[in-house]
Amino acid sequence: MIMKLPVYQVLSVLVLVTEWIYQTRVTAEISRSKWLQDTQDTKTFSVFRRTRRPTGKESYPTCDCSCGETNDATRIVGGQPTEVNQYPWMVRLSYFNRFYCGGTLINDRYVLTAAHCVKGRLWFLIKATFGEYDRCDTKNKPESRFVIRAIVGDFTFSNFDNDIALLRLNDRVPIVDIIKPVCLPTVLNNTYKDEKGVVMGWGTLEESGKPACIIRDVEVPILSNEECRTNSNYSASRISDNMMCAGYEEGMKDSCQGDSGGPMVFEREDSRYEIIGIVSWGAGCGRAGYPGVYTRVTRYIDWIRANSKEGCYCKY
Repeated sequence: MIMKLPVYQVLSVLVLVTEWIYQTRVTAEISRSKWLQDTQDTKTFSVFRRTRRPTGKESYPTCDCSCGETNDATRIVGGQPTEVNQYPWMVRLSYFNRFYCGGTLINDRYVLTAAHCVKGRLWFLIKATFGEYDRCDTKNKPESRFVIRAIVGDFTFSNFDNDIALLRLNDRVPIVDIIKPVCLPTVLNNTYKDEKGVVMGWGTLEESGKPACIIRDVEVPILSNEECRTNSNYSASRISDNMMCAGYEEGMKDSCQGDSGGPMVFEREDSRYEIIGIVSWGAGCGRAGYPGVYTRVTRYIDWIRANSKEGCYCKY
C-alpha cells in the first residue's frame, strides 16, 4: 500500500533535501578558500560594535571605475518613475522567483540589504537582478546572480536593531553603464540632519497595494535621532543609535512595502551618491507622525569592508 502525503509535506521535504545538498556543496567550496577565515566571526555582536573610523591600514581591492554615478542628472521625486537605469546600483531581490526586497550593489561581488530580508529564509534561493528598470518587462533579460552566502549579525525581529546584511554573489557582476556600485560614506560622524535623502525601489505606492513595475524614487528630509524620539509617534526606546529617521511631518512621501532592504542615498558635493540608509521599518506608509526608519550605514562601515574584501571596490 502506497501512502499519499499532502502536497505541502512533499514540498517541505524537497526543500529540506535541496538545502542540505546545496549547503554541503557550498561549504566544500568555501572551505578551500581564505574567504571563510576572513568572515568566520561575522555573527558576533562585537563586529557590529565597531563604529570607529577606518585606520587606513586596511587594504581592499580596487577597480578602475567610479561609484555613485547616476545615468541622468534630472530626477523626478515624490514617488514618480525614475529615468531608465538612473540608479545603476539598485538591485532587485527575488525569493522563489518572486520579488520581495531591494538591495544595493557596493562592489562587483556584494550586495547590501536589510537583515530582515534574509533572516529566516533559504538564502541560496535568493536571486539578485541588476541593471533593471521595469521588473514587469519579460522581454528584457537583465544580469542576475544567485547568493552563495548571507552575512547577518546580531539582528532580531523584536527590535529591528542591526538590520543589515551582506549577500555574496556566485559570480562577479560586470561594471557597465547600467550596473555600477554606490559609494560608501567617507565621513562617519555625519548625522545628515536636515539634509535630504533619496529612497528608491519597486515598492507599493500605498499601504497594502501592489509593487510597482517601474522603479520609483522619493526625496525625504532626514531627522536627528533626538527629533525622531521626541517628535514622532514612535516610542523613544525603539529608535536606537543604529537607526535614522526620514520623512515629512505630514507624511505622504515615504518608502513602503517592497522597498525594504533598498537604499537611501545622499548626493555629495561632487554630485556622486553614497548610501547612508537601508529601508528597515515603519508604521504603515506615509502616515503623519510616523517617519520611515532606516539602518544607519555609517555605523557599519568597518563591518561592511571587513566582510566584503573579495569584491572589487571602485577607486573613484
